[in-house]
Amino acid sequence: MASLRIKNFGPVVDSTDIKLTPLMLLIGRQSSGKSTFMKVLCFCRWIEKKMMVSTDDIANQYTHDNRFIKELKVFYRLNEDYFNDKTELKYDGDVITIEYAGINGNAEIARKKSFAEKRYNSKLCYIPSERNLVSAIQNVDKTYKATERDVLFNFIYEWDEAKGPYTSEHPFRLAATGGFSYVNKSGADVLVREDGSETPAFYASSGMQSVMPMDVMTNYIAGCVGGNASLSMYERNEINKTDSQNASRRLVYQSAQLFIEEPEQNLYPESQKLVIMSIARSLKNALGKGSEQSMALITTHSPYVMSVVNVLLATAVAAEKGLVQDVIDKDYILPSSSISGYYIDEKGLFQNILDAEVPMLSGNELDGVSDWVDDCISRLNEILFV
Repeated sequence: MASLRIKNFGPVVDSTDIKLTPLMLLIGRQSSGKSTFMKVLCFCRWIEKKMMVSTDDIANQYTHDNRFIKELKVFYRLNEDYFNDKTELKYDGDVITIEYAGINGNAEIARKKSFAEKRYNSKLCYIPSERNLVSAIQNVDKTYKATERDVLFNFIYEWDEAKGPYTSEHPFRLAATGGFSYVNKSGADVLVREDGSETPAFYASSGMQSVMPMDVMTNYIAGCVGGNASLSMYERNEINKTDSQNASRRLVYQSAQLFIEEPEQNLYPESQKLVIMSIARSLKNALGKGSEQSMALITTHSPYVMSVVNVLLATAVAAEKGLVQDVIDKDYILPSSSISGYYIDEKGLFQNILDAEVPMLSGNELDGVSDWVDDCISRLNEILFV
């Protein structure tokens, strides 16, 4: 099981050793370090993917000239304030390890003994909170300018690939209230209602502009597992020539890696439920088709998201005991061991919020407002109804 630990990196003081599971939640206040942790993890997974697939010495490229940190900074738009002389990153991946310490040093990247036989190809995608840009700004692929390729530019680029299959003949039913489906009409993003009426995504509500790229992208990336990987003919020939015994593990996607910021953005609670259920279904499909662990890491502020994941967790436990009876369709049920959650406190420290005995993820830190409301209402009732 892969893991990551970061210390003294931006707002994160110590993440502890976080083991990666298929479905992970990160909760915490704004600027607590949720996205910071996710960005570092996504970057490490991407480096590992490049090393596993490439026929060149990628490791050597990222252990010189401070390239590891330079690219991390540029791609995720992190400034110098994130780093100090006590910064530590330790990534223990499937087939490599990455360590970085200090402020201006080089990363140390090492292949594990099992690298050659266990390396595989994976489909990665970082879905940022700014995802609505693809529909809120017309021709965003032409108007968004970045001096260097960053996470937003990359998402816009990947969106153009992901939306391709969802034509009028193959619409995609979106996980939101209102009965909308997504259709790619000659490159234009269109939302189609159940009565057949159409709305260009540019004129849709903020909620639909948020859910559309997230839901479509999640379904597409997860659906790539088991299919041929996007590689050049030269890369395919080199892989077949140098690694004929295990070539299929690199020529075919074996897992999907999704990193999703705030899926609840601009969504009604019912739609938040539908989105999380959709992610769970896509993730289960990917886990069933690939030989390696697919995963979805989600950052959230929403107690509804937490509650839906807890329903999935409880259903999984019941199913594993042979007790479940038509509570949730089996297409959404993941193994209970695949779900984990962490809270980042005001000191930048990570806390495991999974209570394995109940079982559930504790939402006390996320929904502290309810305690305040209950206290205020109780005191006001004493005043109003004396």
